[in-house]
Amino acid sequence: MDGRERRLQPRVEVKWPVTMLTSEGAIKGETKDISMQGAFIYCDKPLPLSERFVLSVKAPAASMQVMAQVVWASNSSSDRKNEPAGMGVRFIWS
Repeated sequence: MDGRERRLQPRVEVKWPVTMLTSEGAIKGETKDISMQGAFIYCDKPLPLSERFVLSVKAPAASMQVMAQVVWASNSSSDRKNEPAGMGVRFIWS
């Protein structure tokens, strides 16, 4: 990795509760950051790469649901020092 930022939209650091609705059932998590294009979600067991699911986000002023797809995952806190497991997702707006 060359260290350059690849995101087209800046992310805002927020800790909002989320629920991922998957074929295996509902999985709870929490956002680390979010933008109009995607988010990083802390969760105990990240989903497989490319998996699509319905993401329900509970923000302070409102809740929203959007389709999302896993683009990368950190399966344990050892992958990133001092951070729990989680995954990066992109939103699918169409």
